[in-house]
Amino acid sequence: MLKLLFWLIVALLVGLVFAIRQANRLRAEHREEGAAETRSLESVRCGYCGVFVPEDQAVRRGGKEFCSWEHAEQWQRGTH
Repeated sequence: MLKLLFWLIVALLVGLVFAIRQANRLRAEHREEGAAETRSLESVRCGYCGVFVPEDQAVRRGGKEFCSWEHAEQWQRGTH
């Protein structure tokens, strides 16, 4: 009877370890999916050359977005 109780406790501990590892793996996958969603940004079109750049890298001047400072300055000077 004591051996049966011992093996029952061992089986429960193994099951508990397995469940905790599975939960941690699922939590990590969910965290990675959330991070991937937050990394996706909108693209904006350069007001000078028309190239699309990520919104967080765009240069803003005069209410327009540009792919670089050079294009923002060229647009402002009117040298198209």
